[in-house]
Amino acid sequence: MYRNVASDTLVEQQDAILNFNRTLEENATLVNLNEAALVTLLNRLEETSFYHGDLYWFSLARINELAIIVAGNYAESCEFSLVGDLLLNPRLILIHVRGRQQPIVKERHTALTEQFRHTATTRGGVMQWLKNHTIVETGTEALLPYLLGRLRHSGLFCESYLAVIESREKRVADLSAYLACQHFDNRTTFTKWLQNANPEEQNFMKSKLCRFDFRLFNMLGDNIKRTANDATYESIFLKKH
Repeated sequence: MYRNVASDTLVEQQDAILNFNRTLEENATLVNLNEAALVTLLNRLEETSFYHGDLYWFSLARINELAIIVAGNYAESCEFSLVGDLLLNPRLILIHVRGRQQPIVKERHTALTEQFRHTATTRGGVMQWLKNHTIVETGTEALLPYLLGRLRHSGLFCESYLAVIESREKRVADLSAYLACQHFDNRTTFTKWLQNANPEEQNFMKSKLCRFDFRLFNMLGDNIKRTANDATYESIFLKKH
């Protein structure tokens, strides 16, 4: 009797993805999650899955769901720098300096004029040196745009789901911008203000809050189990064939 090696390999792949998703569910609490933890999960998925089928893409979408939940919690906690890291601030920027073979990695939370302050005696001089001698390359996007780009470029997900992702990311950005403009420094200050605000102010602010839950994360997990048990299952998250 001959073994079907390809079939056995796909079964092993499916089991690995299912095990990975159990790990996702074990870590799906705000206490366990931050940018570093999310990147670790993303790297683990890439190590686990050599075949990018539906189960892989559902798993990637679940990591994205966790990232959105974390970003929403950061926004409501007035952690504006952490929101920026997930939503805007590239994880890797390379500075190519003329005459230098290897690029320099930009310090993520340091302005270029500060990192290269040794190149001139004034800030204006540093800016001119940077303009004349360097080229800036984005090596790795911020996590949320990176994940959304991956999901969109897969060509598998329906536009309605991608639009839901975009609308929640915009909500995070809008809330962060609004709270920053109101000069709330931390969650305690914001919560105290909200408790003492008049009903009209409270309703207005509550309409801006994110309050994201794990519903879509759990639905994607259910879709993974259904797809694993039934190859003909048609997910509501995917385009119709």
